[in-house]
Amino acid sequence: MIRFKSISSNFSFLATFITLFTFSSCSNEKEIETGLTTINLVEAYNNSAPINLSDFASDIEYIPLETSEETFYRWVRLNSTLGDSIILMKSSDRISLFDRKTGAYLRDIGHKGDDPEGFTDARTELGVNAKNKTVYAKGKRFDLYEYSLNEGLLVNTIPGPKIEALEATLNSGSFTDVSFITSYGIIKDGLIAGYFMNMKGDEPYKLVVYDINGEILKFHPNYLSYEKQGISIRVEYTDFHNYDNGLFFKENFNDTVFNVGVDTLKPVLLYELGEYSPPYAEQESMSIEQRKEYMFVRNTLQNSSFIFYNLGFKGMEAYGYYNRKTKEAFLSDPSTSNSKTGYTNDIDNFVPFYPTSINEEGEMMGVIMAEEVYEWFQNNPDKIASLPTNLQALQNIEPEDNPVVMIAKLK
Repeated sequence: MIRFKSISSNFSFLATFITLFTFSSCSNEKEIETGLTTINLVEAYNNSAPINLSDFASDIEYIPLETSEETFYRWVRLNSTLGDSIILMKSSDRISLFDRKTGAYLRDIGHKGDDPEGFTDARTELGVNAKNKTVYAKGKRFDLYEYSLNEGLLVNTIPGPKIEALEATLNSGSFTDVSFITSYGIIKDGLIAGYFMNMKGDEPYKLVVYDINGEILKFHPNYLSYEKQGISIRVEYTDFHNYDNGLFFKENFNDTVFNVGVDTLKPVLLYELGEYSPPYAEQESMSIEQRKEYMFVRNTLQNSSFIFYNLGFKGMEAYGYYNRKTKEAFLSDPSTSNSKTGYTNDIDNFVPFYPTSINEEGEMMGVIMAEEVYEWFQNNPDKIASLPTNLQALQNIEPEDNPVVMIAKLK
């Protein structure tokens, strides 16, 4: 099968436009100098085709998680692994450890609750502190809680930044003129970035960087606005991810991925969306149907060779990747599914792969819901005998079981 390619063009930005987040064409030398990578997703979409997992991975590990009344997860995100023996799972209200070799449930970390030790939200975007052997969750108000991975107990409270707008929000009782930190990223040990969702249309802040004592180190201002419609509040998707000891950030209504530093907010990836770029000024006035006519890029992941992403467009979701060496962008064919099209699993000829994160060892991780595994066996009885023994054993899975973890070794 011939795969069509999307070749990224060379772009850079003028220094005076860094703050305004606009860009202009320039030479290859300037692109190297600025470090901006452009990914043309319009061409990739127009030339979409099935993407084989073997394009960028060499092996897949499968771990069915233990299912019981105590361990069942209704919604789960594979957050990370701890070495080669433990899997860290999160939902909004739970943090759990599972054995990587057997899938056996080990224990919960912390708990959700109103008591002094309980978190309010596990915050699936927040990972582990490998140095301290702790994991983060959302505490009371704008605090973050840090729990020990060994004992599962609360060991540290990171106070929220002392910002007048946040205090005013908590005391105002208003739903139309609010300032909220809605998501967080860890820049490095002891430094946190908090994102201000622009809920009121003219939010002055984009990010605040602060330390473990809540002391503010930097405000990154927000220059974008829209006209507020009514009294409703809609929380948009925000993407934080870590790579190469750095923190990266992207808003839903923005085509740029930024490297977040203490003093800088540097554009590093630009998704070229052309006429399908979501207009920031219309984000609250657009209907659900109108949103489907724009491209929304979510869940960017990186390693030294590839950039991975998934794209929502026309009510469907497709996964793709960009090859840093060849500067080619690929996107799976969204027409092959009614909802989402992941990476075709040509390594084991089994279920598709939908990655959610890359761990510190450089392994790509994802989960497949038990119902999808069950349906694969129901729909492919002629392929079962050709599966490896460990995958044939998964035919005993029930639709209501916990998901199966998939960990791919990247090339």
